[in-house]
Amino acid sequence: MKIKFFQGLFVKAVLVLSLISIVPVLFIGYRIMRTNSRLLTNELLQKQQVIAVQLASTVRNALTIKEQLLAEFADLHTDFGSYPLISQEDLDYLRLRHPSLFYVAVFSAKGKKIFDTGTSPKSGDYSQVLQQMQQTCLDGNKFVSDVFFEGDIPFIWLAVPLHRKANDPTVTGVLASALYVEDISKSLLQAYPLDMDAVLVSRHRDILSYNGAPGGLTSSDTNQLSQALREIDEQLMGNDNGEVSLVSKDNVLVSIARVPGVDWRIYVFQAASLPLQLFMEGIFHSSLWDVVWVAGMMFLFVGVVSYLVIIPITRPLERLRAAAVRLRENDDFVLNRQDIEIPHNEIGELASVFVDMTETLHKRRQELIHTQDELAHMNQALEKRVEDRTRELKQATKDLVKAERLAAIGQMASIISHEIRNPLAVISNATRLIKTLVRSTDQKVTKQFNIIEAEIRQANSIISEVLGYARTREMILSAIEVNSYVRELLLSFPAAPGITLKADLSEESVRVKVDAEEIKQAIRNLITNAVEAMPTGGTVTVGTRVGKELVCIYVSDTGPGVSEEIRHKIFSPFFTTKARGTGLGLAVVRKAITRHKGKLFIKSELGKGSCFQIYLKIYRRIGDTSYGEAS
Repeated sequence: MKIKFFQGLFVKAVLVLSLISIVPVLFIGYRIMRTNSRLLTNELLQKQQVIAVQLASTVRNALTIKEQLLAEFADLHTDFGSYPLISQEDLDYLRLRHPSLFYVAVFSAKGKKIFDTGTSPKSGDYSQVLQQMQQTCLDGNKFVSDVFFEGDIPFIWLAVPLHRKANDPTVTGVLASALYVEDISKSLLQAYPLDMDAVLVSRHRDILSYNGAPGGLTSSDTNQLSQALREIDEQLMGNDNGEVSLVSKDNVLVSIARVPGVDWRIYVFQAASLPLQLFMEGIFHSSLWDVVWVAGMMFLFVGVVSYLVIIPITRPLERLRAAAVRLRENDDFVLNRQDIEIPHNEIGELASVFVDMTETLHKRRQELIHTQDELAHMNQALEKRVEDRTRELKQATKDLVKAERLAAIGQMASIISHEIRNPLAVISNATRLIKTLVRSTDQKVTKQFNIIEAEIRQANSIISEVLGYARTREMILSAIEVNSYVRELLLSFPAAPGITLKADLSEESVRVKVDAEEIKQAIRNLITNAVEAMPTGGTVTVGTRVGKELVCIYVSDTGPGVSEEIRHKIFSPFFTTKARGTGLGLAVVRKAITRHKGKLFIKSELGKGSCFQIYLKIYRRIGDTSYGEAS
């Protein structure tokens, strides 16, 4: 049977070499990608840190402008200023010119409110913050409070000390103002980056400004953003930058900067996948020729190795296989060393042994033929007696030829098994190693690995089947109860799609003394043969019938049946009608039954199915103390 090209050893070896060549390239490329990605990540984090510091400076400048506004206003209303002391009209004018100061008040040194203008915040108790403001300003310092909310609108308190005379350290009062943070956040609109997210938060992690909101304001729902900021703080643990994995399964690069003078923070972040995207764009836009060059070198490597290593292995094996097929089909064929290529390696040793074996077989056959000729001459003289002796000798000759063939097949099978199973084991181990190193999620790669492993198992199965037929071991006889034995065998047989497997056991059960494993293999081969004869589905029946001295174990199917011509060849070794198979399945069955001195018959009708019957001698009936063999 000719081996298909894509099932041959050459194609499989080339595929394995290709995978072995690709793996190091992919590993090195992966390491380079990881290194460049880390470098790009560090550069992006540095860039984000610079932007965060710039945004923090912008906020600080906006606060400083408001502080300077109040300080200059206070300095203008000293004894040495251009205006008299602060009055109600001055406060009204100040609030009118600067609407962001929605409430302005003047307090005495003892904390008593003298006069104010605007709408005082009503959403909370500010007594504590006013005390802190009073104490800070009496010490001669400016005051900036934490963020408060008037409804949903954030604001802060600003305060500066009042002096009656310029350059007089004595504080005579406090000028305080409530300022909407919206005015400060507007100063960030021009400074916000376009390709990153930036957030301004207060001491209590309230979101004051976000460039993802309309106009940079926080009127939109910020629950998800607040959750993300909490996750960032928990994972960075006080660091100013790093990579963070959010619950939303988004990885981001984060940089944090603190606003000087207040406990506010600026968070700048963007997707962590950006470095990988930049790296991949660089590969496909600037390094395409490098990729083509590497791929070309890999293909060149595989081609050279295939020519120097694989072809010298597969070519002698193919010639050896063709010679074996010719020897099987033609008993008179004489194999010469010139007919096959004999390299100086292990395969060459195998070929030499095979040639010597065929020469020996041919010589012995010639000797047997010569003996038959001599016996034929003797038959002419001895008439009937010589004719009878001739038939006996012919039968002995056939048995001897068969024994010699089996011995030769066994020797050849052992050699081939040793020489082929070792490379198969190396390929199998290499496949497992590559599969462990790659861990690819690509379905095509996984499918190719599965094909390699399945073909290795198929090759080992064929070798085992040939060895099982060629080798003969000592039988281990034991008494088994037939019905229970058949039931256990059916339970252990794997289910096949569309096949119904049923038992039809005799009411009477008996024991037989057999090699349990050898008979089990024979029955399993019959069941397998029946299943394969019905590719579209059907019924396989395994049953028993008990006679006086013999028990029959039969396997029947509802398949297409066996023709008369094939029926005479079906038990011959290496005869098969299947696309893939060794033709040893039924030969193994016949060998097992013959070794047990049993009988094997086949009944078949085209279109209605076949029935294989095994007859074995009864050893003991259930409940009977007499045995079916001499003690």
